[in-house]
Amino acid sequence: MVTSIVSDKPPSNFVSLKLSAYISTIASIVFTLSLVPAFASPAYFGAQASNGTAKREEAQFLLEWKSSLDNYNQAVLSSWRGHDPCTWRGIGCGSSGSVSELNISNIGLGGSLRKLNFTAPLNLVSLNLSVNSLCGPIPSSIGNLSKLSTMSIFNNSLSSTIPLEISKLSSLSILYLDGNHLHGTIPEEIGMMHSLSNLSLYDNNLTSQIPTSMRNLSILTFLALGQNNLIGSVPREIYTLSSLAFLSLRINKLTDSIPLSIGNPSNLNVLNFQQYFLSGPIPREIGRLKPLSRLTLSGNNFRGPIPVSIGNLTSLALLVLAPNNLSNSIPEEVGTLRHLKELRLSQNSLNGSISRSIGKLINPSVPSLHYNHLSGFIPDEMNNLRTLRHFSIGENNLIGRLPDNIYLEGLLQNFTAPNNHFDGPLPKSPKNCSSLLRIRLDGNQLMGNLTEDFGAYPNLKYIDLSHNQFYGELCSKWGCSHNLTSLRISSNNISGGIHPWIGNLTRLRVLDLSSNYITGRLPREPRGLTSLLELDLRDNKISSNIPPEIGHFRTAMKLNLGGNKFGGLIPPQLGQCRSLWILNLSNNEIRADTPTDIGNLQFLSDLDLSHNFLVGKIPQSIGKLTILEVLNLSQNSLSGFIPQTFNNMLGLVSLNISHNYLEDPIPNIEAFRDAPYSAVASNKAGLCGVVAGLKNCSERAYSEKGNKFMILVILLIVSFILLTSLFTGVILLACQRVKSTEQDLLEAQVRGDAFAIWGYDGKMVYENIIKATEGFNSKYYVGEGGYGVIYKAKLSANQAFAVKKIHASQEDDIFGSMSLEWEVNALANI
Repeated sequence: MVTSIVSDKPPSNFVSLKLSAYISTIASIVFTLSLVPAFASPAYFGAQASNGTAKREEAQFLLEWKSSLDNYNQAVLSSWRGHDPCTWRGIGCGSSGSVSELNISNIGLGGSLRKLNFTAPLNLVSLNLSVNSLCGPIPSSIGNLSKLSTMSIFNNSLSSTIPLEISKLSSLSILYLDGNHLHGTIPEEIGMMHSLSNLSLYDNNLTSQIPTSMRNLSILTFLALGQNNLIGSVPREIYTLSSLAFLSLRINKLTDSIPLSIGNPSNLNVLNFQQYFLSGPIPREIGRLKPLSRLTLSGNNFRGPIPVSIGNLTSLALLVLAPNNLSNSIPEEVGTLRHLKELRLSQNSLNGSISRSIGKLINPSVPSLHYNHLSGFIPDEMNNLRTLRHFSIGENNLIGRLPDNIYLEGLLQNFTAPNNHFDGPLPKSPKNCSSLLRIRLDGNQLMGNLTEDFGAYPNLKYIDLSHNQFYGELCSKWGCSHNLTSLRISSNNISGGIHPWIGNLTRLRVLDLSSNYITGRLPREPRGLTSLLELDLRDNKISSNIPPEIGHFRTAMKLNLGGNKFGGLIPPQLGQCRSLWILNLSNNEIRADTPTDIGNLQFLSDLDLSHNFLVGKIPQSIGKLTILEVLNLSQNSLSGFIPQTFNNMLGLVSLNISHNYLEDPIPNIEAFRDAPYSAVASNKAGLCGVVAGLKNCSERAYSEKGNKFMILVILLIVSFILLTSLFTGVILLACQRVKSTEQDLLEAQVRGDAFAIWGYDGKMVYENIIKATEGFNSKYYVGEGGYGVIYKAKLSANQAFAVKKIHASQEDDIFGSMSLEWEVNALANI
């Protein structure tokens, strides 16, 4: 990273904020005072007697303040004892013997200034309490130090407002209160400090407007008001300060535009209007500031062209105009700035080609032109810039070949040209430029062999070659780049395997080799990548199982192995990667259950296991992923119910469980309610729920209830019919058995006594006779008597009977009966 000199500290040709400058200033004051006694009258020596009393008073004043501090801070001032403060640490005395300097900066001193009572008779000329931990307000008694010339209390924790009494310090030349917590306004009374030459109030919490009374500070050379909350416009009176050499108002809430009077401070050396709300064009009058060496207008809303008058600033070493909304082309006059070291024009809307005049710059180190609309070829003159340390031309519409000679001196550290239209082979010189720290060539059509066209870069921290046409295998020379934090070579034509040397890059945070033709196995060596945050190997041809060493990526936030040929199971060790936000194992050949350990990834926001051969049920533990936003389990063989633990996944926004064998109700959560039917399609017919296109589970329940009722009715009817049939069959069988029993009894009786037949039921006997004679068939005819025909009836195998069929009329009934009885008796007696 390049750090521009844009701070509110004064440059070396001003009174520095560093302690050495204070010592120098104070030394000159002391030297001047030391000359006084040599030329003084005898009355001077007579005054020495009264100085003893003054010393004791000064010592008492300082010891009272020391006693108000805690024990630790009193120990810091352990030398403060006795009655002669001139011997104490940080105390300086003038020729008269009184205290003139209090310099206890950067000693770790804490506490408050409340007890520092400046009402005591002090002749302080310099007060330096900077770079400590002092807190509380600045005491209002500070206004009593009428001889004070330098007051420096920067980089502490002072609070409250700037006391109005400070304006009484009519001799004050240097006032540094920056790096505190002061709030409120800049007092209007500050304009009364006519001796003020250096004023630094930056990095506080000051509000309101810049007071117009500052126009009275006619000898002011250094003004730093940046990093506050100042509002309104910059008073035009500021630009009337002809002695002003350093002006920084950066990082405020100031508005308006730069006035034409900007050209008035003819001694201005540094102008810093970084990052507030200025707008409008950059006035051409800025070209009148010929002594200007540093111009920073970044982070505003300036529009229009870069004024050609910028070419008049021949002393300019730093030009920062990024980011703004500047347009048109880069003026040729930029090439006349022979002392320019840093040219930062990025993040604008500059168009046209890169000016050839830039190649005329003598010793530039940082041309930054990225994020513009520049087009055309890189001019050949750019090859003259061999002292470059940083070269940034990315995010433009540049075409052709990359420059070759800018690497020759071996000074280039940062080379970024992403997302242009560069094509062809890489230049040869970068291969030997071992100084490179950062390379970005992604988003072009560059070609080359990784192994042959790139060298060893021991200091390399970042390289991105994605979306080009590089081929070959990963360059093994990069295994010595132990500082490498990001390696991105996605969407190229890389082949071969992932070599074990990758495990040596212990500081690697991002490894993206996606969308290539990498084959083989995922090596076990990557377990050494304990700092890895992102691993993206998607869309390659890597096979075998996912190794259990994947669990060593405990700091990883993104893991994408999708679109490969990984098989086997998902290792349970994956559950140890508890920092994961994104996990993608889709489009592989994984054949196993989903491990319950996946529920341990409680920071997961995106989980994609689709297009595999996962079987079994969705684990209940998936409900622990309460901040999961995207879930894709589609195109697997998952079965069973969707766990009710899904109800805990209130962060879920998008999901897809289609093409599985899932069934039963879908959880009633917003993600399912908003999901299209395609997200649940092709599951079991029993799947129901709130997704549009699925049967509502309540309707299904009613339908099932009706179906169950109908089934119950049918079962009852069938049962009734079966029971009735069974009961009827039993009755018929019983009747048959009764008849059979009676028949057997009849035959038994017939066999035992033929004349016992009269004791049986006549109907039954008659039926047996009809059956035996086949309805009195003539073939059984025996003879004929007086009142009927006689037939032979064989009622059993061993017994035959003579049966007479009577056909007498009713009037002969009495005589017939008698005659029948005589015949029967006669037959029975035979």
